[in-house]
Amino acid sequence: MECCGPGYASPAEAMKAPREKLLYIIYTGTGIQKPDYLATIDNDPDSPTYSQVISRCEVPDIGDELHHMSWNACSSCFDDASMAHKYFLVPGVRSSNIHTIDCTTDSRNSTLFKVIDGADIKAKTNLSALYTIHCLGSEIIISMLGDAQGDAPGGYLHLNKDFEIVERWENSMGDIKFGYDFWYQPRHNVMVSSEWGAPNTFMPGFDLEEVGHLKYGCEIHFWDFEKKEPIKSMYLGEDELIPLEVRFHHDPDTSNGVVGAALNANTIHWWKDQSDEWQWKRLSMLKMNRIQNCRSHSLR
Repeated sequence: MECCGPGYASPAEAMKAPREKLLYIIYTGTGIQKPDYLATIDNDPDSPTYSQVISRCEVPDIGDELHHMSWNACSSCFDDASMAHKYFLVPGVRSSNIHTIDCTTDSRNSTLFKVIDGADIKAKTNLSALYTIHCLGSEIIISMLGDAQGDAPGGYLHLNKDFEIVERWENSMGDIKFGYDFWYQPRHNVMVSSEWGAPNTFMPGFDLEEVGHLKYGCEIHFWDFEKKEPIKSMYLGEDELIPLEVRFHHDPDTSNGVVGAALNANTIHWWKDQSDEWQWKRLSMLKMNRIQNCRSHSLR
């Protein structure tokens, strides 16, 4: 199915697309006194530079800790001829800066287009610590893990197509304790979000004891997408701690999705039942193995 905007009509259509000839990867040199960068890699088997880094676009500052980049536009504006895959939004989880990088003017040599200052985001929205970025038509939503002081639960930053701060996206965070990843499915008027911890908790480094002190999450949250407010939270229990990445099924008509519980290495499946109620169950659970000289003593 052909149209005039970016992306594809569905994930199934995207899987039929030609092979990508370029790949983009972020490099984070934590503890190294040099800026992080976006690397461009040649992915064309017929090219003499196949599998090599062909350019690097450094960000201006040191210590951003680049994380979870995304395009400025996606299949949500598939029918909008004014939009195009042109920029990567590359956030710094520590700095709260957002780097807009031009990847199409010269696709083999990306260049920095604009930086949205983290201090400006904090001042205007009381949010910090960027994580997941999703386009919403021509607009952009970003999950923010903390407030300006680094305390949970944070919220969601709303940018317009010109990368200007609009406001906070959500109307309410309800009783949500922590933020992390999110994904929306308009055909079911739902957004699902997951939990990690407050920036003040994870920034110094992960401490397993703090999980027992309830400083990390164990819930997923279902939102009324149009009203921009949570309507149901699901406690996953002690075997499903720190649920992180959330994904819906490739069929946009289905309500099925999954989330991975990082600490326990379990996979959780959610869906909407015949009564339009959201349900969940564990799909898989890895065997625990004892690791010598490991702080957690055992890993999965």
